[in-house]
Amino acid sequence: MIKRFSAKNLIGAGFAIGAVILSLLIFETPILDDALGIDIFAVLERKGYDVLMQVRGERPSAQEIALIRLDEYSLDKLGGWPIEHDQYGAVMTLLSQFGAKAVALDLVIGESRKERDSVENELMVEYLKNASGIFNSIGPYVPEKSQVGRGDFDPAAVPVVGQFGIPAPQKHVFSRSTAVDDRPFAALAKVSTGLGHINLVPEDGVIRSAPLFIEYAGRLYPSLGLALALHRLGIKANQLNFTMNELGMNITAGSLEIQTGISGEVRINYVGDQSLLKAFSFYDILEAAQRQDVQYLSQFKDKICIIGPTTRSIGDFYATPVNASSPGYITHANFYDTIVTNNFIHRANGMLQFIILLVLTLIIGIVAQLSQTRIGVSVSLAIVTVYVLFAYYSFASANAWYNVAEPLFSAVLCFGSTVAYRAATEGKQKKMITGMFERYVDKTVVRNLISNPAMLRLGGETREITLLFSDIKGFTTISEKISPDVLVKLLNSYLTEMTNIIMRNRGTVDKFIGDAIMAFWGAPLPDDHATYNACLSALEMQDRLDKLQTKIRKYGDIEIRQRVGLNTGVCIVGNMGSESKFNYTAMGDPVNLASRLEGTNKQYGTGILISEFTHNLVSKKIVAREVDRVQVVGKTEPVRIYELIQLADKPVSTNLKQFLEAFQEGVKCYQARKWDEGVAYMEHAMGFVANDPVCQIYIERMKLFQIHPPEPNWNGVFVLASK
Repeated sequence: MIKRFSAKNLIGAGFAIGAVILSLLIFETPILDDALGIDIFAVLERKGYDVLMQVRGERPSAQEIALIRLDEYSLDKLGGWPIEHDQYGAVMTLLSQFGAKAVALDLVIGESRKERDSVENELMVEYLKNASGIFNSIGPYVPEKSQVGRGDFDPAAVPVVGQFGIPAPQKHVFSRSTAVDDRPFAALAKVSTGLGHINLVPEDGVIRSAPLFIEYAGRLYPSLGLALALHRLGIKANQLNFTMNELGMNITAGSLEIQTGISGEVRINYVGDQSLLKAFSFYDILEAAQRQDVQYLSQFKDKICIIGPTTRSIGDFYATPVNASSPGYITHANFYDTIVTNNFIHRANGMLQFIILLVLTLIIGIVAQLSQTRIGVSVSLAIVTVYVLFAYYSFASANAWYNVAEPLFSAVLCFGSTVAYRAATEGKQKKMITGMFERYVDKTVVRNLISNPAMLRLGGETREITLLFSDIKGFTTISEKISPDVLVKLLNSYLTEMTNIIMRNRGTVDKFIGDAIMAFWGAPLPDDHATYNACLSALEMQDRLDKLQTKIRKYGDIEIRQRVGLNTGVCIVGNMGSESKFNYTAMGDPVNLASRLEGTNKQYGTGILISEFTHNLVSKKIVAREVDRVQVVGKTEPVRIYELIQLADKPVSTNLKQFLEAFQEGVKCYQARKWDEGVAYMEHAMGFVANDPVCQIYIERMKLFQIHPPEPNWNGVFVLASK
C-alpha cells in the first residue's frame, strides 16, 4: 500500500512539475509571442489584474482632486471648439485665487501664427500672472527604442521646457523622446509652476500604468500626475535620488519612495469608478464668478484641480481596469492620488510566487491522482478558491499583486492531465471490479474496491463495528401455508425492502441465510455514527414491516414479523474464503453474540434486543429498557441486554414513560430479591402496557423464587439454555 501510495504521489508530482514548466514558459517568457505572435496568456494575467481591481472596488483616497470638465455644455455656452485661450486663463486664475493648491491643464496650448490666438494667449498669460500653482502639459514623442539613439533628438523645445526638467542619471530605464512638438507657448511656460508629460501607454488597450519620467535632450520630465504630487508634497524634482535595481528605478526624496518597473512605468492604483472623483463643468466656474458666487468657488480651496476635455470630439479616451472608457485626465488624477497616498501596487516577490505556483500545483497533482474524481474536484476547487481569496486580500489590503491566471492555468492543466491519465490506466480495472462485484455486494464495497484494489486479496483488518442479525418469526409455518414460487416472491420482496433500509443508512449487507439477514456498520467505510445508524435501521425495518402487512396478506393468510439482534465489538473485517471464491464479511466473537441476541428475542417475546456494548454507545440517542442480565449459549460471561423501543428525538408518551419507570423499579426489586415488591411493580407496569411478555416473565420468576429462593451466591444472571 505504501509503495502504491508513493508511486501515485510521484505520478501526480510529475504532472504537476510538467504543468508548472509549461505555465512558466507561456506566461513568463515571450516564446509564444516570438514564435506565433500570440500574447494571449500575458493578456489573461493582465485581465486577472483588472478583475482584482474591479472586485476590490473603491479604495481610500486623499479626496483632494477636483476635475474640471470641458464638456459639451461648456462648449455650447462658450461658442464651440476651440475655446478662447483667455477663458482657460480666467478659470485657472479663479481656481488659484480661491485656494486651489494647484491647477493643471490636460491639453497643450502651443504657439500660433493666427493674430486672434496671439491676442488670446497674451490675455491668458496676463490672467495667470495673478495665479500660482499652475501646471501645463507636454506631449513628448517616444519612438521605439530600436529607432532612436542618445543624440537623436530635436532641441527646439529645450529653451521652452528645459527649466522644468532635471538632469538624467547616466544610467536609467526611462523612455527617450526625440521631439516635444506638443508644448505650451513660451510665455505660458514662463508663468507656469511646472510642466508634466501626458503620455499614456496602453497594454492590450487598457491603461494600467504610466511612465514616471520621459527623457528629452538629457533631462527627465515627470508625468503630470507626478509633477502635481511633488508640488503637493513640497518636493522639488532636483531633490529626487535615483537608484537602479533589478526591478527598475528606485526614486526617493524624504519620506517619498517610488519603485518603477523595468521600463520606468508605475502602476496606477485607481481609486475606483471614475464617478468617485468629484467633477465640475468648466462653464459653471465662469458663471459662478460672474454672479460672484463665493460659496461655490470656495469648494476648490486646497484642491488639486485638473482641467481636461470630456467630449470625444476633442479628448482622448482610454479603457482602464475600472472603466471601459475614461477621459485622459481621470488617469492623471488617479496617478496623482496613488503617489500622495503612497498606494503603490507592487508585484509580489517572484521567488515567492514561483514557490506558491509549485506547491499549489503539486498538491492538486497529488489530490487528483489519489482521490476519487468528485473528491479531487472538490478539494482542488477548495485549494484554488483559497489561493484566489489570498490573492484578492493581498491586493485589497496590501496592494500586493499576485498572479491569478498563471496558477489557475497550471492547476487546471495539472488536474486535467492527471485525471486523463487515471482514466486511461485505471478504467479497465474499475470496469472489471464493478462487473465482478456490484451484483453481489453493497455498492460501498464496490467503490472501496475500486479506490483500493488491494482489498481483493484475502485477509482483513481489525475494526469496531455494529452487527445486525434479523430473522422472520415462524418462517417454517409460513412456508407451509403458501406454494414455493409464492414463497420466493414474498421472501424476495421482504429482503429487498429490508436491504434498502440497511443500505440507505450506510450499512453493509453481508449475507442472506434463508430468511435471515446479516449486516454491519463501520466497514468497509468508517462511520462515526455506525451504532446509531444500526439502531435506526432496526427501528425502520420494524416500522416498514408493519406497513407492508397489507401487501403481504395478498400472498395468503399470513403475517410476517421479525426479530432483530444488535451488538457492537471489535471484529476482523475483510475478504474471507478461498483464493478462487471469497466474501467480504466480518468474523469474531461479537458476531456470535449479535446472532444469539436475535434468537434471544424468542425467550422474552421482544422484537429488537441490543447488547450493553451497543447501548453504552447510543444511550443518549435512544429509548430502551434493560431486559435482563443473561449468559447466552456458548458464553461464560454475562451480558446486559436491552430492548430497543424508539429514538430519543421522538416524543415519549406519558403511558410509555410511566410503564418504563414501573418496569425499572420492578427489575431493581428482582435483583435485590424483593419478590413481593417486584411482582407489584411489574403488575403495575402492565397496567400501562397490557400483557407485556417481559413483565410476565419476571412475575413468573419472582413467584417461583418466593417458593424456591435462589442460592445465596445468585447474582441475578439468567442462563439461557437454547439459542
